Amino acid sequence: MTSDTHLSALLRGAAWLPEDGRRADRHEVADEAALGDGLRLLLTTAVGGPAHGRRFLVPVRTDAAGRTAEAPGTEEFDRACVRLAAAGATLPTARGGHVAFRGSGPAPRTVRVLPFERGWSSNSLSRVDLDGRPHLHKTYRAPDPGIREPELLRLMDGGGHTPGWFGDYAYVPPGGGPPLPLGVVYAYAPGTGIDAPLRANLRALWPKTAAPDPAGPPGEAVRAHLAPLAGTLTAARDFLGSFHRELRLRLGGDAPLPAYPAGRALDAAEARIAALAERARDEAVLPRPVLDAAFRALAGEAALLRDSLAAGPWHAPAGPCHGDLHLSHLLTAPPRVIDVSTPATGPGEPGWDEQSPLEDLVALGRALEYFSADEAADHAARLLGTDSARTMLAALDGGAALPPAEQAPLLRVFAAADAWRQHVAELLIGPAGAASGHGGEELRRLLRLRRLLHELDYNFAHARPYHAAIDLRHALALGHPSPSARTLTTRT
Repeated sequence: MTSDTHLSALLRGAAWLPEDGRRADRHEVADEAALGDGLRLLLTTAVGGPAHGRRFLVPVRTDAAGRTAEAPGTEEFDRACVRLAAAGATLPTARGGHVAFRGSGPAPRTVRVLPFERGWSSNSLSRVDLDGRPHLHKTYRAPDPGIREPELLRLMDGGGHTPGWFGDYAYVPPGGGPPLPLGVVYAYAPGTGIDAPLRANLRALWPKTAAPDPAGPPGEAVRAHLAPLAGTLTAARDFLGSFHRELRLRLGGDAPLPAYPAGRALDAAEARIAALAERARDEAVLPRPVLDAAFRALAGEAALLRDSLAAGPWHAPAGPCHGDLHLSHLLTAPPRVIDVSTPATGPGEPGWDEQSPLEDLVALGRALEYFSADEAADHAARLLGTDSARTMLAALDGGAALPPAEQAPLLRVFAAADAWRQHVAELLIGPAGAASGHGGEELRRLLRLRRLLHELDYNFAHARPYHAAIDLRHALALGHPSPSARTLTTRT
């Protein structure tokens, strides 16, 4: 077994290790498997600190001189994992468990590492050429039984909505137990996230907002500005509908869809509102009047949903979904979805009834809120010669504390961004209130409330007041029959 002292030295400079992992008292080797040629998979456990008990995967390699370094991104590691997956190999571990590989076909004749701008990621990503076909090899640095991407890619393989699955590998602990997915190899999907054309379009809008529009609100001008993207956005919406239909067929077959447990979800949302309101008392950066108004609005939205639920059951069935859809996960030209994290992969599994395709539409809507607010804060900051944290906080109350000369351009920029976002949402998601029958639109609002609370909780916990301000800005518009009924840039 690898020594814990050697492991600690290796992890000390690891850029991928999250902050809670760095604050552990130490890391211990829980188990390991040899891949051959000096390559090993180390499964480690954090001891002490906020990450106590959390597991991390550390693939390592030892060179001819006996020096040990991290293996991800090297051709030797990628080649070994690809060939073991193709062979369906099972490797024993030092403590009596095993690593199970599975794959879709024969081993490729050639495996080469390709250049890849991966950006920062908590996982390890490398781009590899398998007999002339580019693939991605993803290693999960924090393995968890809840990681479902490898199985989902396998189940959806060949459908054209997700990247093609080549193979994966998982750790099975001694004596059995839930497998821990360790890595997956899948076809590289060309194209860019839909955030790229949206960013270019929104930034091209700013020069048109340099002066007040004598015609009034910017809605029609924004609609005309978005016209070149309308086809891309509606095609993406149609693609998502097709993806959800195939996902339901592949995972659930002919099984009837259960009713979404709206009452249970609303109970959880109300409890979270109360807990977050208590936590917000410690927020020093965010203005207290805004916090108080936002939590009144959150509670008001929950009360409206409670009244609707009491008036009669919602006819809103559950159904599988992507699970954590961001703008960058929805590719265009050709359309694909990546990083699929569906909560449950079949009927009878925990969480199967508490998911809905509406979650993906809500997630895109929330992503648009973040995206447009962030771009507006940045542009307003450039206009005013300040920083985006100041403009984002000012947008919470319509710039009430700013001098009139600064307030007007701030309001103009955020009004244009809000109008732009609403039109994008209509094309990409569909207009608010379009769901038919009692419960469809209410479920969409409940799911939006839950996601907003989840993100606000995360931003409070990670001391991100800028992002929490975006949450609060949109929370202020809740508590009304239609979430978009209020103008977000007017004072509350």
